[in-house]
Amino acid sequence: MKHADGVRWKADSGFTLLELVIAVTILPLIILIIGNGFRLGMNAWEKGEQETVWTQRFRVLSGLLSQQIKSAYPYMMEVEDEKVAVFEGTSDSVMFVTALTDSDFGGFKWVRYSHKEGTLFLKEGLLPDKELDDSIKGDEEVVDTDIKEIKFAYLSLEDNEWKDSWDYGKKLPGAVRVKISYFEPFLITIPMGMAAGEEDKEGEIL
Repeated sequence: MKHADGVRWKADSGFTLLELVIAVTILPLIILIIGNGFRLGMNAWEKGEQETVWTQRFRVLSGLLSQQIKSAYPYMMEVEDEKVAVFEGTSDSVMFVTALTDSDFGGFKWVRYSHKEGTLFLKEGLLPDKELDDSIKGDEEVVDTDIKEIKFAYLSLEDNEWKDSWDYGKKLPGAVRVKISYFEPFLITIPMGMAAGEEDKEGEIL
């Protein structure tokens, strides 16, 4: 074919074989790159959603534990012929007495939190209770599940040391440190931890 000026030019006859091969080779790579980018975006979004859910759960759990442990009261009971404050803890459980009861009942109640196999359990009952040791045993209420770790530690004000456990004694710990999963530990100060006196009545401060 010639232009009016007599110069020949080749008519457009479509893609060459080489161009088709290059296109067929590049297209899957483009699809792969787009797919990986989409998958990474979805993973980041899901991780962000999970992080948000976990943060909300942490706030609820830490708020619940802080409110109750902060109100721990040195309620005195006779255990093995000795007057002791009802507070006992291990690295994965804590039991104490609080004055935070339902308004219909008032008075005191004992509360026990325990972490077993990824689940946080709660058991509680009203005081006075002559069969406290038996009452603590039995069915527990599930507070939350899929919690990898909950660890408690107890501050002894006498020697200013953190302990992994706390036995019945004359005083409560000055504070409880709680570690939930991968979050930073938080401290719960017990205002009644220093309480001491010379009363012998059940439910009174020593």
